[in-house]
Amino acid sequence: MKRFASHYLYKPEEGYLKRHIVEIGEDGYFIRSFPFMEEIESVSWVSGVIVLEENIPGKFKAFHLYPFDFEKMQPVDETQRIPLQ
Repeated sequence: MKRFASHYLYKPEEGYLKRHIVEIGEDGYFIRSFPFMEEIESVSWVSGVIVLEENIPGKFKAFHLYPFDFEKMQPVDETQRIPLQ
């Protein structure tokens, strides 16, 4: 399992969540998320936004979007979509 934290997490059913951690399983799929309240071992910080996208019904993949316009809360022309694994 790997953990990533970011300025924002976008979950389709909840919208933007500030300062969250996501856990990704060995199979590359999202396991869970929770608020970033304190330093936790083995968390990689990524700037920008982590977005969850449903890949298979009920299973989500996580992507890092960077750079990102935080004022408009949307990607910019140069935004890259990088899979988190």
